This record gives sequence, C-alpha cells and structure tokens, in this order.
Amino acid sequence: MKAVIFVLFCSILSAVAELPFDAPLKELLDKKVYQAPSVYPVSEKNEGDIKAIFYETLSYKGKATRAFAYYGIPKSDKPVPAIVCVHGGGGTAFHEWVKIWNDRGYAAISMSLEGHMPTDTEKKAKHEFSGLSRQGRFNDINEPLDEQWMYHAVSNVMLAHSLLRSMPEIDKDRIGVTGISWGGILTSLVSGVDDRFKFAVPVYGAGFLEKSLGHFSSVKGAQNFWDPSRQFQYGSMPILWVNGDADGHFSVNITSDSYSATKERAWITIAPGLAHGHKAGWDSERVPEIYAFADRVLKDGADCLARLVNTKNSTTAEFTYESEAKIVSAKLYFTDEFVYEKEEGKKNPNPKPWQSIEAAVSKNNNVVSVELPNDAKVYYVNVIDENGLTSSSELMSRE
Repeated sequence: MKAVIFVLFCSILSAVAELPFDAPLKELLDKKVYQAPSVYPVSEKNEGDIKAIFYETLSYKGKATRAFAYYGIPKSDKPVPAIVCVHGGGGTAFHEWVKIWNDRGYAAISMSLEGHMPTDTEKKAKHEFSGLSRQGRFNDINEPLDEQWMYHAVSNVMLAHSLLRSMPEIDKDRIGVTGISWGGILTSLVSGVDDRFKFAVPVYGAGFLEKSLGHFSSVKGAQNFWDPSRQFQYGSMPILWVNGDADGHFSVNITSDSYSATKERAWITIAPGLAHGHKAGWDSERVPEIYAFADRVLKDGADCLARLVNTKNSTTAEFTYESEAKIVSAKLYFTDEFVYEKEEGKKNPNPKPWQSIEAAVSKNNNVVSVELPNDAKVYYVNVIDENGLTSSSELMSRE
C-alpha cells in the first residue's frame, strides 16, 4: 500500500511540475478559439428577440462538446458594439443579462460554462454535449492541461468572442468582456490572453487569489497556475476593477492589488457594502460605472471615471485626481484592522465593519484630503462625480 501511495504522490508531483508556469496562456490554447464556432439554433428556447443556441466548443477526451448560450443584437442600420457576459459560480446563461446590454445599444452573449441548458423543469440541466463542470477551486489542477475546467472555460469565452466577431451586425473592433464572481476571475484572466477584446470589467473576481481573506483563501501552490495575475503582464486593454468592501468571497485587497498591477490602463470602483451575486453585479443603479465605462471605451465617450493618486498617508490622507467630470463629493472609508471573521450560521467570512467620514474636495488643484482618525489603519477614498459615478483609490495602509 505504501508503494502505491508513493507512486501516486510522484505522479501528482510530475503533473504539477509539467505546468508551464512561465508561458503566456495564449500560447497554450488550441488555436480553434480564434475561429468562429459552428452554431446550432435552439429556437424553442428563444426569449423574445433573444436567441438561444448551442455553439461548438473544444472536445473533451475525444467527446464533441457544445455550450448553450443566449445572444441578442439590437436593431441598427450599422454594426453595433458588443459584450461577452461571463457568469459566476452557480450561474448559467442569462437572457436577462443579454437584454440589459441590448437595451443600451449593445449586442451581447451569455453562455453556460458548465454544460447547462434550461429545460421545462430545470434552469440548469445537463445536455448530451455537456463538457466539464467546475471542480471546486482548481481541484483538477493535476489533470492534463486540456482536461482542466479553467482551460475549457477560458476557451469557451474566447469562442463566444470569435462568434460575435463573425456576425455582420456586430462591429468586431468594439467588443468588451465582463464577468461576475468566478466570471470575474475568468474576465481578469482573459484580459491578459485575448487581446482582441477592447476592455474588461471583472466584478468581484480578481487576481492574487491566495491573498484573499475570504472564500478563496484556500487557493495555494500549483492552483496559482490559473491566477489571473500571472497573465496581467501580457495584457494591454483598459480594465475597470469592481468590488464591494465587504465581499465574503473576494476580499477587496486583491481587487486593489490587481488594480495596482495594471494601473497604467486601469480604473477601480469600490462600492461600499455591495452584495455578492449576479443581480447585484450587473445592477445598473448599484454599479452604473460598468456601463459608463463600456460607453467610454466603445462609444467614444469622454473619460468617465477619475483616477486618484496618493500623496500623503500619515496623519492626513491626500490624493490628487484626474477627472473629465466635476467631482462633487468624497468620502474616507476606514477600519482599525482589515481582518475577516466568520459569523455563526454564515457560509463565508466577512471583514470588520468599515466606518466613513466626509473628505474635502479642492477643485482648484484637484485634491481630495481628510485628516485620518486614530483608528484608521486601513482605508480607501471614494470620489463621486456630477454624473453619480464612483471612483476609488487603492486600499491604503497608514504609515
């Protein structure tokens, strides 16, 4: 028995050792992801003007696979911009998400990444062409690379992109990607892989997963092969990082670190107390910055969000800012200790509550400043502009 265990242990080490940690992921993917996949209509599942389809995905262990998806294209006399919508854990293809973007003048596609489709009795039923399902938090890391769920999930996102690019009603040079939770991880990752996208908006999910104090704190070792931060250096597209400050799955420090790592082309919005979920993550009233950012990049709008640069953080927090829109208010959010604690009866740990006070805005020299309370050991600053959009600073630690 000991010999069998030893052989198994060695085989696992060998599989991990073979992971090409230093290679750009784009070089490891099947080149088919850059080709428009075959499409199979599922018209009985259409939702009004929103079409239901299967599109062909990469085979798995020799089995042909397909992804179920909803897509919609608003009526226009010229090609329209488009969005690829990437669902999170527990999610599937959402026609509601597609409609939100359609109503704003964008084509959109939302696909199931775990082999699901709706039936008369289930919202997420398996079908005969189902591929892999997600295996925990990268629990299939010891399988061959092309037999891991993340490999196929990234590929399916890129195939959805290739599909949109092939449609004459869509402007292939104006397509972005956004994702929620696990979809945020995938969006963060794809931002360094598929440079055909014009922007990325990851919501909740980010890079530096092993530093998360919440649900993802268990990601360690070889699992970090799939950490989005490994691919940031290969990306160049604009990114808007979105998270709440009390998320039990992805603590806001990793969102801040992801922003810092991509700062030359990134913006960040921290929405205080933002709930975790698909509906919260696409809510245009709660996080309007997502849609304003898409308009800025794809519809030639003015820069819609401010950037804050820290200049002092001892007894006073001070930031200079750049903003096309007028900044009308600012607020400091702080805590004496950034730790996560699990409450009885709750699945995920949450941070100690944040406190907040108003900050002063000097419009003459574009400065936001506030005297730090004694118990402000960790903090961030939000500014709100005349359009009601929130821009944030990095998460700061007091000197």
